[in-house]
Amino acid sequence: MAQFDTSAPLFQGDELGELRGDDSLLKPGDLVELSSEGSRRPVLAVCLGRFNGYEHYYTSSAKWFYGLGLRTLFTIRGFASPDEIAPVIAELPDRAASLEDLNILQDLGHAPSREAGSKLLLKMLQFVQTSESIYQDHAGTLDASSSFIGDPKKHRYLTLYEIAEFLLDERLKDHNGVFAPAALYAVHRSLMLDEVFFRPLRTMGHRRSYIFEVSPLSEVEIIQEVDEMARVYLDTPPDERKGLSLSKFIETARKAIDESRKRRQWSQTGIIGPSTTEEPQLPEWSSTDIQILRFMELWAGYQKFPNYSRLQCSGSAILRAMDRYQDALQLSPAAGWTFLQEVSWIPPWEIPARYNVRFPDVELKRGGGFVRPAAATLEQHLTSDIFADARKDWEGVTAYCIDSEATMDIDDAVSLEKTSVPGQYWIHVHVADPASSFAAGTPVAKYAELIPETIYLPGHFERMLPSNISQEKFSLAPDKPCLTFSALVNEEGQVLENQITPGRMKEVVYMTGEDVAAAIGETRADPVPSSDKIAVGPEPQPSPAPPRKMTRSTDLTREQLAELTKLSELGQAIQTIRLQRGATPFFQPRPEAAVYFDQVTQSDQDNFVVTSGDPSIRVGYASRTATALVEHAMRLAGEVAARWCHDRGIPIPYRTQPLAAQNASLIQQYTRDVFYPLLEAGVRPGDAQWRHLRALLGGDEISTTAGPYFTLGVDMYTRATSPLRRFSDLIVHWQIEAAILHERRTGRSLLLDNKNEGQGIGKANTEAEANRKDEDDDSNSVAAVDADDSNNFLPFSLDRLNRMLPMLRMREQLTRTLTRRDGADQWILQALVRAWQFGEAALPETFRFEVVHVAGRRSIIGRLDWFERPALMRSDGLEGIARMVDVRIGDVFRVRLRDVNVHAKQIFVEAVERLESVDASVDAGPHGKQAEKGNVTAPVTEGVEAAAASAAATTI
Repeated sequence: MAQFDTSAPLFQGDELGELRGDDSLLKPGDLVELSSEGSRRPVLAVCLGRFNGYEHYYTSSAKWFYGLGLRTLFTIRGFASPDEIAPVIAELPDRAASLEDLNILQDLGHAPSREAGSKLLLKMLQFVQTSESIYQDHAGTLDASSSFIGDPKKHRYLTLYEIAEFLLDERLKDHNGVFAPAALYAVHRSLMLDEVFFRPLRTMGHRRSYIFEVSPLSEVEIIQEVDEMARVYLDTPPDERKGLSLSKFIETARKAIDESRKRRQWSQTGIIGPSTTEEPQLPEWSSTDIQILRFMELWAGYQKFPNYSRLQCSGSAILRAMDRYQDALQLSPAAGWTFLQEVSWIPPWEIPARYNVRFPDVELKRGGGFVRPAAATLEQHLTSDIFADARKDWEGVTAYCIDSEATMDIDDAVSLEKTSVPGQYWIHVHVADPASSFAAGTPVAKYAELIPETIYLPGHFERMLPSNISQEKFSLAPDKPCLTFSALVNEEGQVLENQITPGRMKEVVYMTGEDVAAAIGETRADPVPSSDKIAVGPEPQPSPAPPRKMTRSTDLTREQLAELTKLSELGQAIQTIRLQRGATPFFQPRPEAAVYFDQVTQSDQDNFVVTSGDPSIRVGYASRTATALVEHAMRLAGEVAARWCHDRGIPIPYRTQPLAAQNASLIQQYTRDVFYPLLEAGVRPGDAQWRHLRALLGGDEISTTAGPYFTLGVDMYTRATSPLRRFSDLIVHWQIEAAILHERRTGRSLLLDNKNEGQGIGKANTEAEANRKDEDDDSNSVAAVDADDSNNFLPFSLDRLNRMLPMLRMREQLTRTLTRRDGADQWILQALVRAWQFGEAALPETFRFEVVHVAGRRSIIGRLDWFERPALMRSDGLEGIARMVDVRIGDVFRVRLRDVNVHAKQIFVEAVERLESVDASVDAGPHGKQAEKGNVTAPVTEGVEAAAASAAATTI
């Protein structure tokens, strides 16, 4: 059965958000730490800039390398000056060199000379020596840091700055009260050497600082105790092991595994097979057994320990002792993951990304969902509507709620109002208004802040706000509160005036985007790469009836049809102006997995997850068949909100693209001359073109300073139309509503005050002040509202928002990673495994594999013609077909599957024959080969190996 609540909204926001990343924030002269999962010894490197479509670096060991999407745990901005890096840049390969040329030069050991890099080498050496000196002076405190920081039972989440406050002498701070970079690096290295207590959240970055997860003491005790059990077991002769705790665990585990394999087939793909009969009875597990299972979960699920940790050996040793995983290629965390499935600790279809993408202060619920505090009592913190007697009733206006039938939280609607001036209309975007009934400092706000966007991961749908608040209290309906963003526009698409008004809708029409498109005759011919689909599992049951009365295209009155038609025309006119300003007309078709649990039963029994049946998975490409009216209107509302707040000097989380603004003329030229012609001709831009555009666009920022959002073609922008499912929108609503109340109370417009004073309500602070944190642990929390100034009517001052936004940005990125990338990809891989390994659906014998990156002589990364999945071919997969040195980007092979691993999110292939070969002389630069006939998709770059390993940045 198709479930309600799980449909993603019709309009998500910026469609280009995932095209850009944090790597684009690095600038020439920045110092980064390069760490490897397999090594304790990091290397420092200076960013030299982007040439040949790749970022280039010079390391502290005088090595040169290049890569894409470098992610680093530690960054110092502006470490080296342009004069210091210039001699190294002068000795780099010619900027017209192809990737193949760069690979050859690296294989030959080419690098700028030590003489050219002498200033950088000396500077990096001095930095390391200073940091090491600070470490030695504070070794006693740094080595015992866990005793100062660890909580007995709860995880803590702290930035490097906050941890440094606990551990370092105040005298190491500069005159601005900030620790020197070398001091922070000393703390950073100390934490990274700890294998148990401290774990960087390795999924996403935090602009000013990196987040460390600090393990509770209770968890550390489990790790230490089980590690000791494994050591004792291995040191004990086999004939003397019978009474050992680990021996008893192994005996019970074997029984559970053997029973599981009578019903589900084991595989080394990261998931076990579909069930054939009812699930087995669970064996009796002791409390010590449960401790060992928790250790295995930390090792295989949370992947708590770095690859170089000796604790990896403990997990592998326990698997080896069970004598049930001899066929596994490696006794790795992936094998441990299948073990947890076989003993019913987790469901067979559990998504590994849920363990890897950790939300600070949120606990994972095994079997599905997340645990946040106080969910059951939040409703008592709601208050009466602050605008109860002062809302505008939108009489005589029809509001159109355009969304999926399955959507339960309706948070926006659009309406049209004629004016007395011919050719001018008010476009009203009515938005749900929960901010009027609970304040920014309440437990409801804290609850929402922890998961700041609704998670639409199949099987693990998680609302930002609980349903008894979002759906029952504030989902848009007649007489429900709304905040209306209005723009006076003419038929040329010019915005003449804006207003924001608390109100109540009266007449509401619910429609799907497809019905609106059918009514007004709108078609969207967005191409998709393929019409392929795959289905595993039983046929889903029909969807239930919609939870509200839906209006079909044939039900519209003549007046309603005319209004929708005009709204569409005005939206197109507004979009035309945006395109002239550089907006990118972009749709990234992506495969989506729909998952159904009709034939699944699941229950919790004594800490275990007992299941029967398997979910049905349907994978296919999404296409835009709904009207564009909604996205045009919602973007207009975001522009209105940003302009309204900017004109009054009200600090809010603006969405900006600072690098794109600097490169505006270059982007316009490149998209006009290279990119748009490809799109219009139905030709897919190649990876080189995408990389070039990405380098020009740079990263998205959340900032309290308004700035252009280039890819939408607007001077300023914020998100304001989804306060039921996005926390940043709630912040905007709280700030706006406080300003409206203040204006009504004083009888004076803040617009006039701002023009007279020349600055906003939230006065500017120095960068040092913006980076400074409060003494309390909640200083980065939006729920910790300013109370120091009784005359400040805004919930959040500029200073508070500046400190809070980096954490908000990180949480948003975590949600996006789980929902749209890693989590969604793992459902698709599960469908692939169930088809390939267990025969639940037909698959081609071979696939088309297009090379998108060649990693030296080690491996080739490419794209399959099966839902454009990234795949890896190692050098032995080419045997008899081609030599690694002869492989070029753009080459095409016919391949077959060699291995698929859901846990590692990897597909390995081997070549059957070479189908197409690119001439080595063909230019693969940003304007050369790499554009081929096909449909528009973003490149596969996630698997591309940069010379460094992981994570995002602590930035100084």
